[in-house]
Amino acid sequence: MTQTAISAIQAMVAPAVLITTSAILAGGLSSIYGSVNDRMRSMTAERLDLRTSTNGTFGDLGDSLPRTRERIAEIDTQLPWLLRRHRLLGHAVLLCYAAALGLVLSVISIAIAVGTHSVGVGVAAVILVLGGVVTLLIGLGFAARATIISRDAIDYEVQRVLSL
Repeated sequence: MTQTAISAIQAMVAPAVLITTSAILAGGLSSIYGSVNDRMRSMTAERLDLRTSTNGTFGDLGDSLPRTRERIAEIDTQLPWLLRRHRLLGHAVLLCYAAALGLVLSVISIAIAVGTHSVGVGVAAVILVLGGVVTLLIGLGFAARATIISRDAIDYEVQRVLSL
């Protein structure tokens, strides 16, 4: 192996680790995103079932049992939170994928820069690495915000039930 090839491989290690990190985060966040999606579908189906009378029409909420009205109120409060969380997680997943793409492009740029001794391509590679890292951090920020919303929703539900 030539010294140039060794230099290229050494220069590509850090972005490769970041690519792996982005992929792991994207996979984990995608799983959470799917769970939130399933929970929203479950809650909307439950709300629809609670509002549907035996003859298949939508009954007046005032005619419902207190437990039914309470559950509908809980669902009506929590669904907007879940929708917000779902959107944030969707953004976080897309940002993790975008970070991985930027980092992959940086690895390619590093190989070209080392192979051709091009300063311009080297600068572009550094910009791509930094852009990938910043994008990943922004994605983590979205994921953190979604986690806070999740905590608040659970706090609400537990406190509401405990208050009954």
